[in-house]
Amino acid sequence: EEDLVEEHIGPIEPGYCREVRFGKHGENSLFSMQERSGFSCALSPEEIPVEWKNSFPSPADLIDLSIKKKTLEATTVDERLMKRRKCEFEIFQSIEEHFLLPQIKNGFDEVEPFLSLANSTLQRRKARSGRSLELQLQRLFEEESFKEGNTFDAQKVTEARSKPDFIFPSQSAYQDSSFPADNLRILAVKTTAKDRWRQILTEATRVKTKHLLTLQEGISDQQYAEMKNANVKLVVPTSVQSSYPQSYRHELISLEDFMGELRVLPSS
Repeated sequence: EEDLVEEHIGPIEPGYCREVRFGKHGENSLFSMQERSGFSCALSPEEIPVEWKNSFPSPADLIDLSIKKKTLEATTVDERLMKRRKCEFEIFQSIEEHFLLPQIKNGFDEVEPFLSLANSTLQRRKARSGRSLELQLQRLFEEESFKEGNTFDAQKVTEARSKPDFIFPSQSAYQDSSFPADNLRILAVKTTAKDRWRQILTEATRVKTKHLLTLQEGISDQQYAEMKNANVKLVVPTSVQSSYPQSYRHELISLEDFMGELRVLPSS
């Protein structure tokens, strides 16, 4: 059902709601985004960096600005992740509006240019969503004194073409047959789990229990049972955990908990 909805209105960010109004026959739909939290990182036209007005910024550039706007603060890594994630999305929306509104206001004389713009917009949103979450997590690991190539590696090959989002403590430790498998961890990152969570099952055969971080608000008992039977452990930010059924909520772990587990593992 989620895939069918997204085909019509595009990706929906966890923590946001989207109001959709249709005409009598489903035409002329109007979309508006509403956010639950009170802060806003939206940029006015004057605040948009000059270089971004001509070329869409990279996910890394957007994340850098979100970190500057929502600095470390005295919060847990879970809170930092969620605040920065929402901040970065609002910055992204500001840049997107800067690029799209003039084209929309000018109108279209043909269908193909309109479809091309709509498709490229949706693809950019989908590509940004997953990649930005990976980058936000990488920055958090670095802030918490994890070092790439020493206590974690990102997007490195395990077997064949498999590339887990994160390997702990490193790719070299994973490929060292003498390194105890019990001291290895992988973390897959998916904004929403859906059925794509099964992709992680073959990403690192030496690691029996795969950890999956998701921002999805709630997963059915049936899907959770399937994940548990497949040795997938869910990592869910603290503020999102209340949306999960009480029947298994106590089995979820936070990002803070996951990092705490990593800190006591030997790196060599």
